[in-house]
Amino acid sequence: MGAERSHTYGMIICAISVVTGFFFLIGVMRRSYMALALPVTAGFLGALYIAFWIGRALVTTPIEPPADD
Repeated sequence: MGAERSHTYGMIICAISVVTGFFFLIGVMRRSYMALALPVTAGFLGALYIAFWIGRALVTTPIEPPADD
């Protein structure tokens, strides 16, 4: 059952990617500023989110003292 669910999610992600790419190309052909600004903004915010996530993981990870030999 799990494999079927992952295939379904994969197909949904593929379909969304194709539709989004289609709308992006239409926007670029119409010379729409938003067609370029929205994906760039989403990518920039995504990179900031990943940087914040890594920083938070480093801050909240407990530091263990070195083991005595």
